[in-house]
This record gives sequence, C-alpha cells and structure tokens, in this order.
Amino acid sequence: MARKPNPLLKEFFDSRLSLPTIDWDMVPDGVNPYEVWDGYDECVDGWVPVWYPLSDQKTGISYGEFERAYYFNRDLERILGAMSRLPLWGSPTQKKHAVAIALLHLFCEVMGLCPRF
Repeated sequence: MARKPNPLLKEFFDSRLSLPTIDWDMVPDGVNPYEVWDGYDECVDGWVPVWYPLSDQKTGISYGEFERAYYFNRDLERILGAMSRLPLWGSPTQKKHAVAIALLHLFCEVMGLCPRF
C-alpha cells in the first residue's frame, strides 16, 4: 500500500513552485531550512518529517505510524491557523510558502528553539 502525503503538503511538494526567500534573522542559529523541508519519509503515512517526534515528548509513550501522522497534521493545522492561513488560500506558490514557514516554526517548536503558537 503506497503512503500518501498529508493533503496540506500538496503544493509544498510541487517542485515547479519556488520555496520562500529566507530571512536569516528569523531563523534560529544552526537551523538549515532546506534540511527541515527535505526531511520527509515517503514510506510513512502522511509523509511525516523525519524530525517530527516518534513519541510524546512529555510522557515518552511511542506513537504508531497513524498516530504520528495525526499529531503532525494537528500541529501543522494549529500553526497555519495561528498564521491565519487555514484553510490554505492564495496562489499555489503562496500556499507553498505558507506551509514552508509553518514547517520551520513546527521544527523550532519540536527542537525547543521557539515557543509554541
């Protein structure tokens, strides 16, 4: 059974669309946006990024594949909602840029580099 990407990532995975220009003053030291954006596992439902937690960070309880996809989607929707970008709107490029920024923020949250929205 082929795994499908999260529907919010549709435009994000379109290689014909550009990624956003990076404002390096807004990216924490040591974070490479391109590694964040390229770190997907196509063999996992939802194509959850490899850097997304495998377990609950508070309890340590491991996630199953589908739980992990669910929590990733929930976090991505939460951040896009805080950005006033959910539902996604605009041109395909604008959608890709919004998701790219949301992914960077989620990565920073997961790594403890920025506060949670």
